[in-house]
Amino acid sequence: MLEKLFSLGYSKTFAERYYQLWGERALKIAEAMERPLPRCFRVNTLRVEIPKLTKLLNKKGFQFRRVPWAREGFCLTKEPFSITSTPEYLSGLLYIQEASSMYPPVALEPKPGEAVADMAAAPGGKTSYLAQLMENGGIIYAFDVGEERLKETRLNLSRLGVTNTVLFHKSSLYIDELGVEFDKILLDAPCTGSGTIHKNPERKTSRTMEDVKFCQNLQMRLIEKGLSVLKKGGILVYSTCSLEPEENEFVIQWVLDNFDVELLPLRYGEPALTNPFGIELSEEMKKARRFYPDRHDTSGFFVAKIRKR
Repeated sequence: MLEKLFSLGYSKTFAERYYQLWGERALKIAEAMERPLPRCFRVNTLRVEIPKLTKLLNKKGFQFRRVPWAREGFCLTKEPFSITSTPEYLSGLLYIQEASSMYPPVALEPKPGEAVADMAAAPGGKTSYLAQLMENGGIIYAFDVGEERLKETRLNLSRLGVTNTVLFHKSSLYIDELGVEFDKILLDAPCTGSGTIHKNPERKTSRTMEDVKFCQNLQMRLIEKGLSVLKKGGILVYSTCSLEPEENEFVIQWVLDNFDVELLPLRYGEPALTNPFGIELSEEMKKARRFYPDRHDTSGFFVAKIRKR
């Protein structure tokens, strides 16, 4: 089995880790990541109603299925020509977005009138979905350190008609300087991206355990900073596109051990791991969720919903 993972291009370190985590299923996960994901999109209800856009696309020959966890989300089953060349796309009636990345904004459940932070916003897919769920009401403070990616974010938000978002070219480690207490926070954390090998095959060999540790340290600092500016009773949704427990379950266990918080149950995906590498974690961890390419037809993804007591 390990030989098969090596033949797919995985380094010895990560092949052995994945076999330890999932046994024979590790190969199914790896093989699923060799296949391209379905192209998915989100109807932008800031500009158009869902039935109106789906009818327009059907008339042009596009067929699609619903994303179970996102009312506005669909995955294409027939694409007669590129959907990104349609007037509907160009005028901001829809946004191309991977199905699993639609879940964190839905899990956060932002409401019109709330103060919301997006701690790692570029290129704006989740930010614009938050704005949509908030009906362009309230305010979103969106942070990112990448200048070029922020330019892309600005263009995306403009095309989609988002008007309730303020962009900051700054690390959200400085979020406390705003002096704002937030109702809701989304932290789609910087990570090693090991769940995205379908589009980044070089990550099979380019990542090291040092990269995992570096990301884990940054993730812990970001989540600690986010909790410090969150109102009591407020919600923080943490997500990554990583397969590594160090960036997912171990980060959340550290949060449960060091802060007055609780995990809230999530409906979709598989329960998070409670015994990775033989390390016993809280049974509460089952409330967090993982998405896998072999079962959910998505990238590898992790989502946890945290309430501050």
